Amino acid sequence: MRYTLFAFLALSLLVVSNAEAQKNCRKGIPCGNTCIAANKVCHIGTPSTPPTASRSESAAVAQNDSMAWVASSRGHTYYRRGCSTANSLSPTNLIYFRTEEEAQRAGYHRSTSRGC
Repeated sequence: MRYTLFAFLALSLLVVSNAEAQKNCRKGIPCGNTCIAANKVCHIGTPSTPPTASRSESAAVAQNDSMAWVASSRGHTYYRRGCSTANSLSPTNLIYFRTEEEAQRAGYHRSTSRGC
């Protein structure tokens, strides 16, 4: 009887300590059963499929298809669209240009990467 009571108390303490550990992250934010860095995004409990694009977003994508040159808003270099280096740019930072002259007027210079 004492053994089962002791086991029950020990198990209940483990459950309580795990629940409190998640709430008291010293650095960062709680995510699932662990803590992650404050600048990261917790993906536990998020939907597995991305939401569908709205009509205005799909229209913007169609408009960007006519643009032949691309650059990052965080850099100073523009690339030919489809270039391997251009494909590695973050989609959230992309800026599109119709012509090279337009990119140069915006203060960007052409990539020296081969084929870009």
